[in-house]
Amino acid sequence: MRAADGSLVGWGVASGIYPALVTATVATLRISADGTTRFATTHHEFGQGIKTAIGAVLLDGLEIDAAKLDIVLGDTTVAPQQITAGSWGTFSVVPTAALAVERMRAAISELLAGRQVSGTIHQQLAAIRRPFLTVDVSLLGPGQDAAALERLRRGQYAIAGPTFPEFTAMSYIAHFVEVQVEPTTRRIRMPRVVSVADCGRVVSPRTAVSQVRGGVVWAFGAALREATEVDPRFGGFLNNDLADYVVPVNADIGEIEVDFIDEPDPVANSVGVKGLGEVAMVGASAAIVNAIFHATGKRLRELPVRIEHLL
Repeated sequence: MRAADGSLVGWGVASGIYPALVTATVATLRISADGTTRFATTHHEFGQGIKTAIGAVLLDGLEIDAAKLDIVLGDTTVAPQQITAGSWGTFSVVPTAALAVERMRAAISELLAGRQVSGTIHQQLAAIRRPFLTVDVSLLGPGQDAAALERLRRGQYAIAGPTFPEFTAMSYIAHFVEVQVEPTTRRIRMPRVVSVADCGRVVSPRTAVSQVRGGVVWAFGAALREATEVDPRFGGFLNNDLADYVVPVNADIGEIEVDFIDEPDPVANSVGVKGLGEVAMVGASAAIVNAIFHATGKRLRELPVRIEHLL
């Protein structure tokens, strides 16, 4: 196929699979009569949007003031911490937040003891002159026992999966890529990508879409830009800064359309959510290289694909 400017057009597809991992998690939820809510738990926020996912669960299940919701992560003074990696953050902490919501609703019901008090939980606490209400929860992954919580409290790994006692859990994705290869210089463009993921229930759609788009951009870099150049004489790295290590920029990336199966996995956990971080990239580089093969007929098995590989 050819584009209007004569560029070779190729379509490629590849699928990805990544294990669903979970860690033991501890959390404390406190709702106060002054309108504030504090949720402190295991795991960290470093830009992947885990706070947004936690907030969505809390605000969906509790009548609280969203503007005064404080989600505390990465603080060992309020909860034992586990590193956030391996796509286990949301899988672990969102079901814990759901359990905290369930326990808090039960505690409010017990506190009111049948009294009909209108308003938010903050207003209900103020009406009965209760300054705050706190619930503490802990949650184990399938097949884990109390030893996992003890490892968590000691700062050790407390991870389970993807093979659990009664099932195996995975996240899946498929990437569909279009590339255009300039016929003389062989420069490669990627005007469009469509990615469809199955990560169980999508708790925070905006966060999930951002994760997949980021994975596709990363895959573009791995397939067409990024390489560590090593000096064969002395073993030193020759491109050890962003001036020489080439990464994708906005001009490199075309349209990235993202969709989800959004089918909860009730076997995995109560919310039906699984991880999405790493699976977003898995298969995307392969789809790009498959599209290059479709456009040029050259089957390349070395990354990154360089112009000289296609001349």
